[in-house]
Amino acid sequence: MEYEQVTPKSYPVDLIKKDWSLRKLYFHSPTKTMPDAIHDMEVLEDDVWLITNPKCGTTWMQELLWLLMNDCNFEAALSKDLELRSPFLEFEFLLSRDVEKALKIVEELPSPRVIKSHLPLALLPAQLWQKKAKVIYVFRDPKDAWISGYYHGLTVGLRHGTTMEQYMEELLEKETDKENPVLHAIEFYQLRNEPWVYYTSFNQMKQNLRGVIDDLCKFLNKTVTEQQMERLLKHLSFEEMKKNPTTNHLWEYARIRMPNKGKVVYNFTRSGKVGGYKEELSPELIAKADRHIDEILQENQVTLDQLLLLD
Repeated sequence: MEYEQVTPKSYPVDLIKKDWSLRKLYFHSPTKTMPDAIHDMEVLEDDVWLITNPKCGTTWMQELLWLLMNDCNFEAALSKDLELRSPFLEFEFLLSRDVEKALKIVEELPSPRVIKSHLPLALLPAQLWQKKAKVIYVFRDPKDAWISGYYHGLTVGLRHGTTMEQYMEELLEKETDKENPVLHAIEFYQLRNEPWVYYTSFNQMKQNLRGVIDDLCKFLNKTVTEQQMERLLKHLSFEEMKKNPTTNHLWEYARIRMPNKGKVVYNFTRSGKVGGYKEELSPELIAKADRHIDEILQENQVTLDQLLLLD
């Protein structure tokens, strides 16, 4: 995937005190006017924004948030694709490069809007930190997220003919500087005590989903009955998510036009493991990935366990 470096109209200087001019930011090329259009877009006070790196349990959290914001209407959730209920901000632009069309999907969404994005903090709408709409952030060990991304890429035709080792070597050499998942997370981790930010991790969701739901109910000022809680836990289980067509991105998949799409197919909800990378990567590749991750962690005086909320 091609990227180009961009400079936003303004930085969230009131949120995080640092030299933002040193923060390298990239957007999908050709960017056209999309970064500026996102910067200027209107944020509603009852918006709920889900921000993650790719393949970090985003869909899992997205389905949970939509249900909490829509009174646990499971019937509605099961009758309409998640992408149509809760759009991915950048998706339409990635397909069509049509800025107006891309933003129109979000602008026409009825309130309360649940909006998903993989953009870093400084490339999100400025009104997000001005109005302080609710933001939920989910972090996952980058090694697990990268493995998940490899299989997703095979399914949509991006990685056809590329081995896992080739993918990881290329990613660690080139792509991580542009997406930088660790720095992406660190900036939201620094905001974790803000009343409008809820920061969690894939590990926390795996260990105690009920606790995360309880936390989110308080954060979003929502209540669920015990009966609704039990149904949420079942609906959001790995087994149910894997067989639910509305949460397996079939609508998005149908719109992607890649020459090698479908030659190898993996379910969108594929593994859902913590530490699954250990079964996929050689010790040498794991060590190389860890060195890359640790370098960024040390520069920012934070540990991976802290970002994963394990420390």
